[in-house]
Amino acid sequence: CYTQSHPDRLATLATLMGMRPPAIERGRILELGCASGGNLIPMAISLPSAALVGIDYSATQIAEGQSIIEALGLTNVALKHQNILEVGPELGHFDYIIAHGVYSWTPPAVRDQLLAICRQNLSANGVAYVSYNTYPGWHLLGMVREMLLYYTRAETDPHQRAAKARELLAFLAESVTAENSAYGTFLEAYTTLLQKQLAHAQPRDDSLLLHDELETYNDPVYFHQFAEHAARHGLQYLSEAELPAVMPTNFRPAVSQRLLSISKNLIELEQHIDFLRNTTFRKTLLCHQEVALNRTLKADPERMAAFFVASRAAPVSHTPDVLGTTVEQFRGPDGAILSTDHPVSKAALLYLNEHSPQAIPFAELVAQAGRRVYQEERPPAALLPDAQVLAANVLKAYSYSLNLVELHVYRPPFVLEVSERPVASSLARWQARQSGRVVNLRHERVHLDEVSRYLLPLLDGRRDRQALVERLDELRIGGVIGVQREGRAIVGNNEARRVLGQEIELNLNWLARAALLMA
Repeated sequence: CYTQSHPDRLATLATLMGMRPPAIERGRILELGCASGGNLIPMAISLPSAALVGIDYSATQIAEGQSIIEALGLTNVALKHQNILEVGPELGHFDYIIAHGVYSWTPPAVRDQLLAICRQNLSANGVAYVSYNTYPGWHLLGMVREMLLYYTRAETDPHQRAAKARELLAFLAESVTAENSAYGTFLEAYTTLLQKQLAHAQPRDDSLLLHDELETYNDPVYFHQFAEHAARHGLQYLSEAELPAVMPTNFRPAVSQRLLSISKNLIELEQHIDFLRNTTFRKTLLCHQEVALNRTLKADPERMAAFFVASRAAPVSHTPDVLGTTVEQFRGPDGAILSTDHPVSKAALLYLNEHSPQAIPFAELVAQAGRRVYQEERPPAALLPDAQVLAANVLKAYSYSLNLVELHVYRPPFVLEVSERPVASSLARWQARQSGRVVNLRHERVHLDEVSRYLLPLLDGRRDRQALVERLDELRIGGVIGVQREGRAIVGNNEARRVLGQEIELNLNWLARAALLMA
């Protein structure tokens, strides 16, 4: 799954830019190049009232996806084996169109048709997501791709091609040292990054290599060229799916001012930002040219009332001063920091951290933070000045790092409190039986430990804690799992069950925080 392609992200950014996109809970969603539904099926789970359609040229992958849909009993998603070139108006209109990993990796006729579909099949206030490889970053990456294509030219078996590609990469990394040249520094950084990506993609790491480095088609473009291509199809640039990447305010003030002075319009501005960042990949949102946009990120509490706010940022201080005007720092998982001396903002960030990763309506967040600061219930009008400052801080953090503050237009259907008979997402239960990687209800990939992998498939709402302990104990007795305490294997049945009970409780709470429980 690709978190940034979820309709929630598309609708959130569209709303920020002044649009009124269709409600995603009941929306029609189309994915072009859906493969086996790895991105679309999780959306169907979290959006049960939406209608989702996926199209792909691979009959094998469509069949694989259909078998998953049937196993889960889903009725709101359909996958079709179809050539993108054959898609016409008769397919109908969709509120959200997603094309991840298609544009740069197909012939020119398909790229043209992809944008034609985004025009003819997109509803009036709909949003399209298109990802593609970009220059200038891909000038360097393209050099390595050409080497790999040459080195693997005699191989026809895909897995053998991937193996030979790794062989050459390893040889280059070992032989061209970073100390001797800028070329060596680049190769070292590139191979390190690729190794991390391949490790993350397991067990389908060959697919990652074959799709980018060894794909028949891989035609990057400059951002301005993509924007011009979209304009020829009656589409306008809306935003990037990851807003911080294109915010000029995230550079040093002198750089930001220079960017603005040399750029005549938004397209030029973002192209110049790509030059500075050496951008290799874009995730661009498009809408119809006729749609009027307002790109001013105004800290207006009334406008912010349309959003839910979430945050994983934690206070740097162990004892943050909420009631006073001491400057407190909140750090996100990526190290990004938001500093504020505003009491209600500090209280709001603490509240979000305590309820992370749950999304809280902005108005509720203001009320909860105000209650903590003023030690009493205050009407919204009395909290308006605080709401304005909080809105400014939320927008500042959101435009700086998505790991500081998140904005959403809907609340994913997961719970933080574990019920007596826990229920996990049906997709996650199915995936846990196949591997240790599952998709949560926030459309994120989650890695399971051994206990969670065996526990998750059991969470269908029919088992209480005792039944869960009994089932895992059966697996222990059968030698499937082991039970240890401080590195010592436990063999006594009573002690083993007690330890299993403790582990189950810890894992249930972790699964809840990982957005995998529905009840």
